[in-house]
Amino acid sequence: MPPRQDRSLFEAIALSNVQRYYRLTWQKPAKIESGQIWQFSARMKGISSIQNQGGFNQQKYFISQHIVAKGRVKQAELISSNTSVRKYIMDRTLPILHRLPQGDILQALIFGDKRELDDARWQQLRQTGAGHLVAISGLHLSVVFGLFYGVLMLCSRIFSAQQHGRKAQVIMLVAALITLGYGYLSGFGIATQRALLMMLLLVIFSVVKQFSHSWDRLLYALFFVLLLDPIAILSAGLWLSFLALAIILLAVKPQSFTPPSASMHTEVAVSNIRQRLLIKGREMASYLLNAVNTLWSIQWRLALGLGGLQAILFGTLTPHSIWLNLLFVPWFSVVVIPLTMLSFCLWLLSSTLLSIIGIEQQVIENIGTTILTLADVSLVPFVELLHVSDHLPWALLPITEPSLAAVLFVLIALILVYLRPHLAVDKRIIRYCLVILCLPVGAHLLGAIQRSDEPNHQYNDVWQMHVLDVAQGMAIVVQQSNHGIIYDTGAAFGEFSYAKRAILPFLVSRGITDIDYIIVSHDDNDHVGGLTVLSDAFPASQLIADFSLADHTDRSLSQRCQGNLSWHGLNMHFIDNQLLNGNDNNNSCVMRLSDGNTRVLLAGDIETLREQSLLQTQADVEADIIFVPHHGSRTSSTPAFIDVVNPELAIVTAGFANQYGFPKSDVMARYQQRDISSLQTGHVGQISITFTEKGYKIATYRQHLAPFWYNHLFKFGESLKAE
Repeated sequence: MPPRQDRSLFEAIALSNVQRYYRLTWQKPAKIESGQIWQFSARMKGISSIQNQGGFNQQKYFISQHIVAKGRVKQAELISSNTSVRKYIMDRTLPILHRLPQGDILQALIFGDKRELDDARWQQLRQTGAGHLVAISGLHLSVVFGLFYGVLMLCSRIFSAQQHGRKAQVIMLVAALITLGYGYLSGFGIATQRALLMMLLLVIFSVVKQFSHSWDRLLYALFFVLLLDPIAILSAGLWLSFLALAIILLAVKPQSFTPPSASMHTEVAVSNIRQRLLIKGREMASYLLNAVNTLWSIQWRLALGLGGLQAILFGTLTPHSIWLNLLFVPWFSVVVIPLTMLSFCLWLLSSTLLSIIGIEQQVIENIGTTILTLADVSLVPFVELLHVSDHLPWALLPITEPSLAAVLFVLIALILVYLRPHLAVDKRIIRYCLVILCLPVGAHLLGAIQRSDEPNHQYNDVWQMHVLDVAQGMAIVVQQSNHGIIYDTGAAFGEFSYAKRAILPFLVSRGITDIDYIIVSHDDNDHVGGLTVLSDAFPASQLIADFSLADHTDRSLSQRCQGNLSWHGLNMHFIDNQLLNGNDNNNSCVMRLSDGNTRVLLAGDIETLREQSLLQTQADVEADIIFVPHHGSRTSSTPAFIDVVNPELAIVTAGFANQYGFPKSDVMARYQQRDISSLQTGHVGQISITFTEKGYKIATYRQHLAPFWYNHLFKFGESLKAE
């Protein structure tokens, strides 16, 4: 993979015509406020991040948000400070919102500021599929535009008897400006900018009276969004927004919204007022029933379509989102958003007038609390349903990649069935296509049944080893069907753990439900950091290590790193440590894994003394694949040790541009001089090796599993540092 080509592709195509941002970490930050201009001295590095199946693709997210580099602030100087209108309004409003029970949600709805939403709230939003309701998007902007357009039209009819098209166009422009102001208050997030662009296109088409179909406007909006921001194609929000609009256009038919007034003008020969009222009542009931049917028609299609897309993008399904959003979306559209915006505008006007008069700030805040309480109360039913979702079964279902593929094929089959009457294709061809599309789900179900009936002693001839990219650390998963072994658990830093970030999502994506053994090589954070998380996630697993686990879990060791274990046809041979008084690295658990055809040596962080000990005791360390000891440090991989192991492939578990400069170039030269191929997780991402009777096959994440341009390695920030 030529790094220069990758970098030029990224710079020339991806970010050449868009705003660029930098993500900075400040360990002891000063008070930062909107409107300030700072000059930073920061240590920068590229956006290349860990790459594994199932995990969050931070690198792709950075690119979609126009973030071109990340770094750590070393020095900072405040250049100037200008109070913006948005900051002034926020400073006056946030103290009031903090008093209200649902102030965190109101803060997100008004200012697009989601910092007050805690982890529990986010979990509730995820499991109900309601996260889009607190993130300002096309729904919010459409409601605000429609609200003020309706209010202004009503006022114009009250104060002016003359109505003409020019007045309606002026009102539409004013409503668009108000909506633009709402976008400014929300911080002009990227998703908000796209929604505003779509709204402005609609207004422009309406003002110039240019005829265009709804599908035309949707395509125009997509064209201009991608013209102004080509990398918006990587954003999940773009796909969700445009898919939602496409589903609505497919579900809604023009006749579905025939207002009752259209039939009320029909001349009906009735002389009885009661009969006339009865007819109008029936018409109104029919209209309401039609509206409910249309809403249901839209909602179930949105739930299936967006649910499928969310499964693809995020690897989870939210079954309850169908009926919950059937309640949430109308409630937010008709009640919550209008009340919130009207209350906020009323508060803004009243606070301005009271400040001019000279009323005390405390009194103004009390009045603001009273005004915004109405908006807060409107959120009570929503919050109560969020709490109910904590007790619902199957609230958030992770989905494996094979299951997802099977479900998608079934959805394509259902679409084909729906479109069959309109296709000029032979029915036999359609039947064959339906059978082929349903084969994956049938095979998946059959495999699940076979696994459930399969005795524990049976195993497959094919097994896999997955070397996960956990930055500067080690995490290896051995897989046989839905069973697995974990060797080392990656690092953890405070609340952050690579076990949560990478290992658990990977296990879900691969359908690994049973972890039989968790082996920890030694007591260093980059190897044992995720043990607490994994031990809790798999309480039935057996723990193997050569040190006390008391600092990491309440569970006790199942055995030490000694002897042999047989697991699903594989032999795990633990090589005894004959080195006395070795340091922590040299006490690493050394294991050789073999299926009778291929041998893999996992050496942990052993150093020169332990390597010499293994050679002196004539330990059987010969292997086809070796995990380079101590991440490629100069303290390991002596020439004599490499010669005895005599591997074909050397795998280095080291993060890209890590602070230690691992692996060292002179160490890797020893392997290259012996014609030993090498791979580094920090460069190629996850490494998956499939073993069969004929040998093994290698697939890496960046080059084979997901070889997309945004997953390439961007080498900005790479440097070699002293050990």
